[in-house]
Amino acid sequence: MKLRGEILRKGTHIGALVIPIIFLVFERNVALWITYIGAVVAITIDLLRIYNRRFRKFIYHLMGDVYRRWETKRLGGSSYILVAAVLSLFLFDNKIAALVMVFIILGDTAAVFVGTFFGRHLIYSHRNSDGSVRKKTLEGTIAFFVASVFGAIFVPGVTFMWKFVGAALATAVELGSFFIDDNFSVPLIVGAVLQLAIYGNFVASV
Repeated sequence: MKLRGEILRKGTHIGALVIPIIFLVFERNVALWITYIGAVVAITIDLLRIYNRRFRKFIYHLMGDVYRRWETKRLGGSSYILVAAVLSLFLFDNKIAALVMVFIILGDTAAVFVGTFFGRHLIYSHRNSDGSVRKKTLEGTIAFFVASVFGAIFVPGVTFMWKFVGAALATAVELGSFFIDDNFSVPLIVGAVLQLAIYGNFVASV
């Protein structure tokens, strides 16, 4: 991906910080509906991009650099993160849902830029079906963890111990997320662990 495209993509990613803010500010049902509408819009745009030639030409002309090569015939990161946000708020306490969204938004952004510009120690790489290669570096992984811990400080209602544990788990899940988009796997796996560890059950089951 071109540098301009990565900057635009991660700029949009940072903009997604509005999601955990919504989770913390709005009443639960209101926040859920706002996020649900956002997910429906994102998925609709992706499906049109994949299956409608005219719309695909239009969206790639407008913001084609934002999409990665392996997303040509699959949902983009915005769809995965919004679906994960809906499920997180449905299953987890608002504070846990907000926390795991902060992990993936700030952590992933830091990992990409640090890994791209300062990554020197390759952990491993994975070749996608389209021939592109995704790499994980030690520097990027450390950046994910540090950014996650930093962002977690601003989420109220969760002890620092669980924030630290959650950030470490999010880093491990992101490191191994090649076959499942990390925008989806990190919030749901980490959220499930924290929710069960702290509250003992899922909100939706109450």
